Amino acid sequence: MIKPLLSALIVVCTGYFFFRAFRRNWADVKAHEFRIAPLFVAGALLAAFTTCLLATFAWYSAMNELSRSKIGFRQSVAAVNASSLTKYIPGKIWSYALQMYWLDGLGFSKALIVYVNLVNLLISLGTSLILGLLCLVVSGGGLPVRLVVGALFGLLVIDACSILFNRALLNVLIGVANRLLKRSFSYFEIKKSLLVKLHLIHLVSGVTSGLGAYLFCFGIGYRIDLNRALVVIGSSLVSDVVGFLAIIVPGGLGVREGLMYKMLGGSATGTLALVLPVASRMMNMFVDITLGAVALKLLQTLAAARRAASPR
Repeated sequence: MIKPLLSALIVVCTGYFFFRAFRRNWADVKAHEFRIAPLFVAGALLAAFTTCLLATFAWYSAMNELSRSKIGFRQSVAAVNASSLTKYIPGKIWSYALQMYWLDGLGFSKALIVYVNLVNLLISLGTSLILGLLCLVVSGGGLPVRLVVGALFGLLVIDACSILFNRALLNVLIGVANRLLKRSFSYFEIKKSLLVKLHLIHLVSGVTSGLGAYLFCFGIGYRIDLNRALVVIGSSLVSDVVGFLAIIVPGGLGVREGLMYKMLGGSATGTLALVLPVASRMMNMFVDITLGAVALKLLQTLAAARRAASPR
Protein backbone atom coordinates (compact mmCIF):
# COMPACT_ATOMS: atom_id res chain seq x y z
CA MET A 1 0.00 0.00 0.00
CA ILE A 2 2.85 2.38 0.81
CA LYS A 3 4.63 1.99 -2.56
CA PRO A 4 1.60 2.91 -4.74
CA LEU A 5 0.92 5.93 -2.54
CA LEU A 6 4.55 7.05 -2.67
CA SER A 7 4.60 6.53 -6.43
CA ALA A 8 1.43 8.59 -6.86
CA LEU A 9 2.85 11.30 -4.56
CA ILE A 10 6.03 11.61 -6.65
CA VAL A 11 4.06 11.86 -9.91
CA VAL A 12 1.64 14.43 -8.45
CA CYS A 13 4.44 16.55 -6.95
CA THR A 14 6.36 16.52 -10.22
CA GLY A 15 3.22 17.44 -12.14
CA TYR A 16 2.60 20.33 -9.73
CA PHE A 17 6.22 21.46 -10.09
CA PHE A 18 5.98 21.56 -13.89
CA PHE A 19 2.58 23.26 -13.68
CA ARG A 20 4.06 26.05 -11.56
CA ALA A 21 7.16 26.29 -13.78
CA PHE A 22 5.01 26.58 -16.89
CA ARG A 23 2.82 29.19 -15.22
CA ARG A 24 5.84 31.30 -14.19
CA ASN A 25 7.33 31.07 -17.67
CA TRP A 26 4.10 31.12 -19.65
CA ALA A 27 4.98 34.41 -21.35
CA ASP A 28 8.22 32.93 -22.68
CA VAL A 29 6.48 29.71 -23.73
CA LYS A 30 3.86 31.71 -25.66
CA ALA A 31 6.56 33.88 -27.22
CA HIS A 32 8.42 30.84 -28.54
CA GLU A 33 7.47 29.93 -32.09
CA PHE A 34 6.61 26.24 -31.98
CA ARG A 35 7.15 25.59 -35.64
CA ILE A 36 6.72 21.87 -36.06
CA ALA A 37 9.27 20.56 -38.55
CA PRO A 38 7.77 17.30 -39.86
CA LEU A 39 11.07 16.06 -41.27
CA PHE A 40 12.87 16.40 -37.94
CA VAL A 41 9.93 14.91 -36.02
CA ALA A 42 9.97 11.96 -38.43
CA GLY A 43 13.73 11.60 -37.89
CA ALA A 44 13.25 11.64 -34.09
CA LEU A 45 10.51 9.01 -34.33
CA LEU A 46 12.66 6.85 -36.60
CA ALA A 47 15.53 7.10 -34.11
CA ALA A 48 13.20 6.14 -31.23
CA PHE A 49 11.82 3.14 -33.12
CA THR A 50 15.37 2.10 -34.06
CA THR A 51 16.43 2.32 -30.40
CA CYS A 52 13.66 -0.06 -29.36
CA LEU A 53 14.35 -2.50 -32.20
CA LEU A 54 18.08 -2.54 -31.43
CA ALA A 55 17.26 -3.49 -27.84
CA THR A 56 15.03 -6.24 -29.23
CA PHE A 57 17.86 -7.41 -31.49
CA ALA A 58 20.20 -7.66 -28.49
CA TRP A 59 17.61 -9.80 -26.66
CA TYR A 60 17.11 -11.94 -29.76
CA SER A 61 20.88 -12.44 -30.18
CA ALA A 62 21.37 -13.48 -26.56
CA MET A 63 18.40 -15.87 -26.55
CA ASN A 64 19.60 -17.69 -29.67
CA GLU A 65 23.23 -17.77 -28.51
CA LEU A 66 22.49 -19.20 -25.08
CA SER A 67 19.82 -21.75 -25.95
CA ARG A 68 19.55 -24.77 -28.20
CA SER A 69 16.05 -23.63 -29.11
CA LYS A 70 15.81 -20.76 -31.58
CA ILE A 71 13.45 -17.82 -31.89
CA GLY A 72 12.82 -15.63 -34.93
CA PHE A 73 13.21 -11.86 -34.92
CA ARG A 74 9.49 -11.27 -35.52
CA GLN A 75 8.74 -13.48 -32.53
CA SER A 76 11.30 -11.52 -30.51
CA VAL A 77 9.61 -8.23 -31.47
CA ALA A 78 6.33 -9.73 -30.28
CA ALA A 79 7.66 -10.97 -26.94
CA VAL A 80 9.85 -7.98 -26.04
CA ASN A 81 7.76 -5.04 -27.20
CA ALA A 82 4.37 -6.37 -26.10
CA SER A 83 5.75 -7.06 -22.63
CA SER A 84 7.42 -3.62 -22.50
CA LEU A 85 3.98 -2.00 -22.33
CA THR A 86 3.99 -3.03 -18.66
CA LYS A 87 6.69 -0.42 -17.90
CA TYR A 88 3.91 1.95 -16.84
CA ILE A 89 2.67 -0.55 -14.25
CA PRO A 90 4.39 -0.38 -10.83
CA GLY A 91 7.12 -3.00 -10.51
CA LYS A 92 9.69 -4.27 -12.99
CA ILE A 93 8.91 -7.98 -13.20
CA TRP A 94 5.68 -7.97 -15.22
CA SER A 95 7.46 -7.98 -18.58
CA TYR A 96 9.54 -11.03 -17.56
CA ALA A 97 6.43 -12.87 -16.38
CA LEU A 98 4.67 -12.20 -19.68
CA GLN A 99 7.70 -13.37 -21.67
CA MET A 100 7.75 -16.59 -19.65
CA TYR A 101 4.09 -17.13 -20.43
CA TRP A 102 4.35 -16.36 -24.15
CA LEU A 103 7.52 -18.42 -24.65
CA ASP A 104 6.21 -21.38 -22.68
CA GLY A 105 6.49 -24.56 -24.74
CA LEU A 106 9.14 -23.22 -27.15
CA GLY A 107 12.08 -24.76 -25.28
CA PHE A 108 13.24 -21.64 -23.40
CA SER A 109 13.55 -22.06 -19.66
CA LYS A 110 12.25 -19.41 -17.29
CA ALA A 111 15.74 -19.09 -15.85
CA LEU A 112 17.16 -18.30 -19.30
CA ILE A 113 14.52 -15.63 -19.94
CA VAL A 114 15.33 -13.90 -16.64
CA TYR A 115 19.07 -14.27 -17.30
CA VAL A 116 18.92 -12.77 -20.81
CA ASN A 117 16.80 -9.86 -19.61
CA LEU A 118 19.12 -9.23 -16.67
CA VAL A 119 22.27 -9.23 -18.83
CA ASN A 120 20.74 -6.95 -21.46
CA LEU A 121 19.33 -4.63 -18.82
CA LEU A 122 22.67 -4.19 -17.06
CA ILE A 123 24.54 -3.62 -20.33
CA SER A 124 21.89 -1.20 -21.61
CA LEU A 125 21.88 0.86 -18.41
CA GLY A 126 25.69 0.86 -18.24
CA THR A 127 26.35 1.87 -21.86
CA SER A 128 23.61 4.55 -21.81
CA LEU A 129 24.97 6.03 -18.60
CA ILE A 130 28.56 5.98 -19.86
CA LEU A 131 27.59 7.62 -23.15
CA GLY A 132 25.42 10.19 -21.40
CA LEU A 133 28.08 11.13 -18.85
CA LEU A 134 30.70 11.35 -21.60
CA CYS A 135 28.51 13.85 -23.45
CA LEU A 136 28.09 15.91 -20.26
CA VAL A 137 31.85 15.88 -19.61
CA VAL A 138 32.67 17.07 -23.13
CA SER A 139 29.98 19.75 -23.08
CA GLY A 140 30.87 20.88 -19.56
CA GLY A 141 27.24 21.31 -18.55
CA GLY A 142 24.46 19.68 -16.61
CA LEU A 143 26.27 18.28 -13.54
CA PRO A 144 29.44 19.02 -11.50
CA VAL A 145 32.42 18.03 -13.68
CA ARG A 146 34.34 16.20 -10.93
CA LEU A 147 31.29 14.14 -10.03
CA VAL A 148 30.65 13.23 -13.66
CA VAL A 149 34.30 12.35 -14.36
CA GLY A 150 34.51 10.19 -11.23
CA ALA A 151 31.27 8.37 -12.06
CA LEU A 152 32.37 7.89 -15.66
CA PHE A 153 35.74 6.43 -14.65
CA GLY A 154 34.10 4.09 -12.15
CA LEU A 155 31.55 2.88 -14.69
CA LEU A 156 34.25 2.21 -17.30
CA VAL A 157 36.23 0.13 -14.80
CA ILE A 158 33.11 -1.83 -13.77
CA ASP A 159 32.13 -2.38 -17.38
CA ALA A 160 35.58 -3.65 -18.33
CA CYS A 161 35.54 -6.03 -15.34
CA SER A 162 32.06 -7.24 -16.32
CA ILE A 163 33.49 -8.44 -19.65
CA LEU A 164 36.76 -9.83 -18.33
CA PHE A 165 35.31 -11.45 -15.19
CA ASN A 166 31.70 -11.89 -16.22
CA ARG A 167 31.26 -15.37 -14.74
CA ALA A 168 32.23 -14.40 -11.20
CA LEU A 169 30.24 -11.16 -11.24
CA LEU A 170 27.10 -12.73 -12.69
CA ASN A 171 27.29 -15.56 -10.17
CA VAL A 172 27.23 -12.95 -7.40
CA LEU A 173 24.31 -11.08 -9.00
CA ILE A 174 22.32 -14.28 -9.50
CA GLY A 175 23.01 -15.29 -5.90
CA VAL A 176 21.66 -11.94 -4.69
CA ALA A 177 18.62 -12.27 -6.98
CA ASN A 178 17.95 -15.79 -5.68
CA ARG A 179 18.06 -14.61 -2.07
CA LEU A 180 15.88 -11.56 -2.67
CA LEU A 181 13.30 -13.28 -4.89
CA LYS A 182 13.56 -16.66 -3.11
CA ARG A 183 14.09 -18.42 -6.43
CA SER A 184 16.74 -20.68 -7.90
CA PHE A 185 17.88 -19.03 -11.11
CA SER A 186 20.67 -20.81 -12.96
CA TYR A 187 23.92 -19.49 -14.37
CA PHE A 188 24.46 -19.67 -18.12
CA GLU A 189 27.91 -19.65 -19.68
CA ILE A 190 28.22 -16.53 -21.80
CA LYS A 191 31.12 -15.93 -24.18
CA LYS A 192 33.09 -12.70 -24.12
CA SER A 193 32.37 -12.31 -27.83
CA LEU A 194 28.64 -12.21 -27.10
CA LEU A 195 29.15 -9.66 -24.32
CA VAL A 196 31.14 -7.44 -26.69
CA LYS A 197 28.41 -7.81 -29.33
CA LEU A 198 25.71 -6.86 -26.83
CA HIS A 199 27.76 -3.86 -25.72
CA LEU A 200 28.07 -2.67 -29.32
CA ILE A 201 24.36 -3.10 -29.99
CA HIS A 202 23.35 -1.21 -26.86
CA LEU A 203 25.95 1.47 -27.54
CA VAL A 204 24.46 2.10 -30.98
CA SER A 205 21.03 2.04 -29.34
CA GLY A 206 22.18 4.76 -26.94
CA VAL A 207 23.49 6.84 -29.84
CA THR A 208 20.18 6.59 -31.71
CA SER A 209 18.27 7.45 -28.53
CA GLY A 210 20.36 10.57 -27.94
CA LEU A 211 20.21 11.52 -31.61
CA GLY A 212 16.41 11.22 -31.47
CA ALA A 213 16.28 13.71 -28.57
CA TYR A 214 18.51 16.11 -30.51
CA LEU A 215 16.41 15.88 -33.69
CA PHE A 216 13.24 16.32 -31.66
CA CYS A 217 14.48 19.72 -30.46
CA PHE A 218 14.53 20.91 -34.08
CA GLY A 219 11.20 19.19 -34.64
CA ILE A 220 9.47 21.41 -32.05
CA GLY A 221 11.16 24.63 -33.10
CA TYR A 222 14.43 24.82 -31.13
CA ARG A 223 17.73 25.40 -32.91
CA ILE A 224 20.49 23.72 -30.90
CA ASP A 225 24.22 24.24 -31.52
CA LEU A 226 26.70 21.35 -31.26
CA ASN A 227 27.85 22.02 -27.70
CA ARG A 228 24.27 22.34 -26.50
CA ALA A 229 23.41 19.19 -28.45
CA LEU A 230 25.74 17.17 -26.21
CA VAL A 231 23.94 18.50 -23.13
CA VAL A 232 20.59 17.48 -24.62
CA ILE A 233 21.86 14.01 -25.55
CA GLY A 234 23.63 13.48 -22.22
CA SER A 235 20.70 14.66 -20.10
CA SER A 236 18.28 12.51 -22.11
CA LEU A 237 20.34 9.34 -21.65
CA VAL A 238 21.18 9.87 -17.97
CA SER A 239 17.62 10.83 -17.03
CA ASP A 240 16.26 7.76 -18.83
CA VAL A 241 18.54 5.53 -16.75
CA VAL A 242 17.67 7.23 -13.46
CA GLY A 243 13.98 7.15 -14.36
CA PHE A 244 14.18 3.41 -14.92
CA LEU A 245 15.99 2.88 -11.63
CA ALA A 246 13.19 4.69 -9.79
CA ILE A 247 11.50 1.34 -9.21
CA ILE A 248 8.48 2.61 -7.33
CA VAL A 249 7.46 5.05 -10.09
CA PRO A 250 5.83 3.55 -13.21
CA GLY A 251 8.00 4.28 -16.25
CA GLY A 252 10.03 6.76 -14.20
CA LEU A 253 7.22 9.31 -14.63
CA GLY A 254 8.25 12.58 -13.06
CA VAL A 255 11.70 11.41 -11.96
CA ARG A 256 13.04 11.39 -15.55
CA GLU A 257 11.43 14.75 -16.38
CA GLY A 258 12.61 16.45 -13.19
CA LEU A 259 16.21 15.34 -13.59
CA MET A 260 16.25 16.22 -17.29
CA TYR A 261 14.92 19.69 -16.45
CA LYS A 262 17.72 20.15 -13.92
CA MET A 263 20.48 18.96 -16.26
CA LEU A 264 19.24 21.16 -19.10
CA GLY A 265 19.77 24.16 -16.85
CA GLY A 266 16.24 24.82 -15.59
CA SER A 267 14.51 28.11 -16.26
CA ALA A 268 17.88 29.83 -16.81
CA THR A 269 18.09 28.27 -20.27
CA GLY A 270 14.69 29.42 -21.47
CA THR A 271 11.75 27.21 -22.30
CA LEU A 272 13.69 24.23 -23.68
CA ALA A 273 14.25 22.68 -20.22
CA LEU A 274 10.51 22.91 -19.57
CA VAL A 275 9.17 21.76 -22.91
CA LEU A 276 11.61 19.04 -24.01
CA PRO A 277 11.20 16.62 -21.05
CA VAL A 278 7.41 16.65 -21.33
CA ALA A 279 7.25 16.61 -25.14
CA SER A 280 9.85 13.85 -25.46
CA ARG A 281 7.95 11.76 -22.90
CA MET A 282 4.85 12.05 -25.07
CA MET A 283 6.84 11.01 -28.14
CA ASN A 284 8.37 8.01 -26.35
CA MET A 285 4.96 6.90 -25.10
CA PHE A 286 3.64 7.09 -28.67
CA VAL A 287 6.53 4.89 -29.84
CA ASP A 288 5.97 2.41 -26.98
CA ILE A 289 2.25 2.14 -27.72
CA THR A 290 2.76 1.84 -31.49
CA LEU A 291 5.40 -0.86 -31.20
CA GLY A 292 3.36 -2.56 -28.50
CA ALA A 293 0.31 -2.65 -30.76
CA VAL A 294 2.37 -4.17 -33.59
CA ALA A 295 3.87 -6.65 -31.13
CA LEU A 296 0.45 -7.71 -29.86
CA LYS A 297 -0.53 -8.46 -33.44
CA LEU A 298 2.68 -10.44 -33.93
CA LEU A 299 1.93 -12.52 -30.85
CA GLN A 300 -0.01 -14.72 -33.22
CA THR A 301 3.37 -15.94 -34.53
CA LEU A 302 4.30 -17.06 -31.01
CA ALA A 303 0.98 -18.84 -30.63
CA ALA A 304 1.51 -20.60 -33.97
CA ALA A 305 5.05 -21.59 -32.93
CA ARG A 306 3.77 -23.03 -29.65
CA ARG A 307 1.13 -25.06 -31.48
CA ALA A 308 3.76 -26.38 -33.89
CA ALA A 309 6.10 -27.30 -31.02
CA SER A 310 3.46 -29.00 -28.88
CA PRO A 311 3.15 -32.79 -29.21
CA ARG A 312 0.12 -34.00 -31.14
